[in-house]
Amino acid sequence: MAKRKSSSKAVADKSGEYSNAKLYSKKHVWALKQKNNTALVGVTDYITDELASIDNIDMPMVGDELEMEAFCLHLHVGSRIHHVRAPLSGRVLEINKEIEDTPCLIHINPNDTWLFKMEYDDEGEMDLLLNGDQYAKFLDQL
Repeated sequence: MAKRKSSSKAVADKSGEYSNAKLYSKKHVWALKQKNNTALVGVTDYITDELASIDNIDMPMVGDELEMEAFCLHLHVGSRIHHVRAPLSGRVLEINKEIEDTPCLIHINPNDTWLFKMEYDDEGEMDLLLNGDQYAKFLDQL
């Protein structure tokens, strides 16, 4: 696993490690490949550290068609809204209802908390994402 440099905004329970089992976008969204062209999708601790306290999450709906890099969900922090981009193209199969109902739980361990499950259309899009080591290096350049 690749380690992230510690941040002054880091939450104490986070490991700061990025698994090479997951793939990451440069927009700080991860995808964990599952069976049958499906993936779990979540946001990294980079986003949750930057946003501090997420009050609400507007999740996509089951059946929604997503395009890679298009907005797929919205994180509300006070009066601000952070738009999250889809890491892959495909359709939403399932929403994590626990996180939808209690958004603050995402801060406990964002690197392991999935937001939705999707069926992706193009395996080739996976090649456009970063592995954990590459993502950690990308963060070092920010």
